[in-house]
Amino acid sequence: MKKKYLLICAGPMGCIASAQLKDDSETRLLKNELSTNALDLVIAGSLNVTYERLLNNNVSLAGSATFFDTYGYYDAGFLESTNAFSFRASANFYVSKRRKFEGLYFYPLLKVRTGSVEVDYEIEVFNDQGAIVRSGRNSYDIGGFSAGVGLGNKWVIQDKFTVTVFGEVARNLGADLSDENDLLGNVEPRFGINFGYRF
Repeated sequence: MKKKYLLICAGPMGCIASAQLKDDSETRLLKNELSTNALDLVIAGSLNVTYERLLNNNVSLAGSATFFDTYGYYDAGFLESTNAFSFRASANFYVSKRRKFEGLYFYPLLKVRTGSVEVDYEIEVFNDQGAIVRSGRNSYDIGGFSAGVGLGNKWVIQDKFTVTVFGEVARNLGADLSDENDLLGNVEPRFGINFGYRF
């Protein structure tokens, strides 16, 4: 009698556990997101790929690689070519208490970049006296290291597709980029419209 009673109780418990494992596995499958910044592609011709790992408590870690990068969008209209590559790491903090990994978020970021940009005009620089003079070249190095902050908003469509709008500002911590081009400052603004897929 006891064995029958245990079997009767264990049956529904097994089904509940199985359903819960299925739900947990589905949740685990949606902890990754791949996206690309369409705004960078349209404005500067830069190809961006971002991977975001969704952790607990509405916090995620993201790594973003950008090929054919530029420094902000300073020379987007005058760009001849670029061989620059950058990698950005960020920790995203979503502020919504009702929605998981969507809505408003903010993030600190670190970025490292290497390479140079070629433009269709002769670059001017500051000389030792602080006057602007022609450099005799049309390319400049944008390599360096920077740190900054960003703010964005993410919409999730059918639990799989994402659209993200964001803006960020980073401070160059390396060499003074105005030595390479007088138009560049040490603060780099950046904006983006990312289209992504969760899996």
